[in-house]
Amino acid sequence: MGDTYARGSVNGRTGAWEFVFFVDTGATWIGLLETDIIALGLEEVPNGVIEIETGNGSITRQTYFATGALEGVAFADTAVPAPRRMVGYKLLQELGFVVNLVDERIELLIGDNAGHHHRGG
Repeated sequence: MGDTYARGSVNGRTGAWEFVFFVDTGATWIGLLETDIIALGLEEVPNGVIEIETGNGSITRQTYFATGALEGVAFADTAVPAPRRMVGYKLLQELGFVVNLVDERIELLIGDNAGHHHRGG
């Protein structure tokens, strides 16, 4: 079984940086390396300390405002320091992406590739 990755960028005070994100459907937020957060100059969310459940127990992390694009679709979301760069299910869901396990990539559901997606029926 393989891993799924997605291309994206995050905007900061020092410009827009491009990344390859691991797609982690067990995660909630965008994960960035602490060095990325510092280098980008991301702004802390006021009173934004959260508790995250991991396989090794609970950890406490500061959250940050993050804007950017995932596979060309603009986003505004929460980022947290993480051991690897990743995107979680919340952002995928909000932007209308699904994980294609066969091709090991993410795909947009019905939509116009600008963050406005219509779920068909």
